[in-house]
Amino acid sequence: MNAAMNICQSMHDAKLPPAVSEPDEQREWLESAAEQLVCGSDVEWKRRFAPVQKVTKAQYAEHLQHYLNQRQIDGLDDRDSFANLVLAVVVGSRAEALTHAKHLLGSNSPVTKLEAIAATFLRPHASDAVAAEQEAAEDDVDGDL
Repeated sequence: MNAAMNICQSMHDAKLPPAVSEPDEQREWLESAAEQLVCGSDVEWKRRFAPVQKVTKAQYAEHLQHYLNQRQIDGLDDRDSFANLVLAVVVGSRAEALTHAKHLLGSNSPVTKLEAIAATFLRPHASDAVAAEQEAAEDDVDGDL
């Protein structure tokens, strides 16, 4: 549990850099939603008169698996890091597991890389989710009148 908290804290401390062409609201939503996915939570939003939309942690895990598989296909896992990661988690050390995770992700900042992968996965939903947040804020204001 402590390791999960450390990962989430690291993610919070290492926010994604702002994307050049995204409005601030979308960038902020992407940062928050990516952090949620990486920490293991689903991301939901709802537009007026529409069903709830959701990106699940399972969908993100599948996307991440495809990303990592492609790195292997591209020859970027020259250390058999998938196998070594499993071994390190089961019988090795956290430090060794982290080393292999960094190699698999191709980054010395694995939490930041996981968030970036999540943000890329979520990007098609950002404008819709921000619009849903704006609608909810409008409804809150209307409800207060």
